[in-house]
Amino acid sequence: MQEDHHLRALHRHVRTIEAFAAWLRDRSDDLIDAVDLLGGAHWVTRTADTVHAIRKGATLESRLADLKEIRRFLHLEYAGRPGSEEQARFAAVHPDDPRADTARLCAEALDRGIAGIEAIERAAAVQAREVA
Repeated sequence: MQEDHHLRALHRHVRTIEAFAAWLRDRSDDLIDAVDLLGGAHWVTRTADTVHAIRKGATLESRLADLKEIRRFLHLEYAGRPGSEEQARFAAVHPDDPRADTARLCAEALDRGIAGIEAIERAAAVQAREVA
């Protein structure tokens, strides 16, 4: 019974990752526009490089550190640095700007995708310990 629960959870996480990969393929322009709105050229280059690598065959797991950094950025963890380009760009965005909502949706998609990847990694680590 416990094994069935684990298999269902694993399957759910795999579906989450598949949905995230599809979102990344289909909505990567939204993601790049969002980072441009809030961060400028540095973040556009970093995000575009990450998306391009994944489209060329890199696994989500291999780009996890980059995805986490982009997520942190979209959650405005860099917007509080005085004098930074991120702070200036964030201050210039009106809350009713539809692009701000798109950026929020991108952050939420990254949250879900990263959570799925991390859940699979944890499950694999548990499985490896149980086999050993």
